[in-house]
Amino acid sequence: MANCFPLFALAALSFIPGRVLALEDSYLPADKIPFVAEVPDQPHRLGPLWGERAKGPAGTLLKVPGNWHAPVHAHTADYRAVVIQGLWAHWQMDGGEATKVELPPGSYWTQKANEMHDDACLSDTECVILLINETPYETYFPK
Repeated sequence: MANCFPLFALAALSFIPGRVLALEDSYLPADKIPFVAEVPDQPHRLGPLWGERAKGPAGTLLKVPGNWHAPVHAHTADYRAVVIQGLWAHWQMDGGEATKVELPPGSYWTQKANEMHDDACLSDTECVILLINETPYETYFPK
């Protein structure tokens, strides 16, 4: 599966509107992506691909360990996501009820800004998700 990662990432980029991508050639090998912690006490890591997600249009890889479950949270921007690796689950909170959708590699979903939701990596192996936002994007938790 690891050898397919660049192909999945390239295929996922086809979902991005043309105005988000720069027109010059650019390359970032998978082993050179600078993954960093988003939240100190959480195991997930973010790897910027283009743009700065906290400032505007961006593409970011999210890596989480297998069998990891995120706390309920929301984001300040709408986003689109593509599962690159692992089995992902997304729960949309709808009037207090949570609807779970399981998403294998190649799956796509959207999430509106400021809507509480939940996510998990259901596979035993690491999950990798491509996140795409067009406006400033930050994660926050319920008070």
